[in-house]
Amino acid sequence: MRIIFSRDAIKSLQEITDFLNYRWSQKELKFFKNDLKKFKQSLNDKIISYPSIVLDSKLRFALLGKKQVKVYFEIQINCVEILLFLPSKGNPEKLERMLNK
Repeated sequence: MRIIFSRDAIKSLQEITDFLNYRWSQKELKFFKNDLKKFKQSLNDKIISYPSIVLDSKLRFALLGKKQVKVYFEIQINCVEILLFLPSKGNPEKLERMLNK
């Protein structure tokens, strides 16, 4: 299955990795990267057993990096679009803006 990253996803992933490089140890950063690889592999293998958002049944999320980061994605006919990476303690307004698009 093809995986597409939105502009918001790329920007938010960059912000998170910059923050993690600053705040986390290399061990924790490696754990996050491994979680991200496993997540992408599960999407490629079409193993999509992640919970959906109540407000939008097509929108799903997964927890990465010891549940520190949520990745929001949408399943489409022939691809999966990664919409946003959001720290678990991050501002939920980003998610609300994304849902209102």
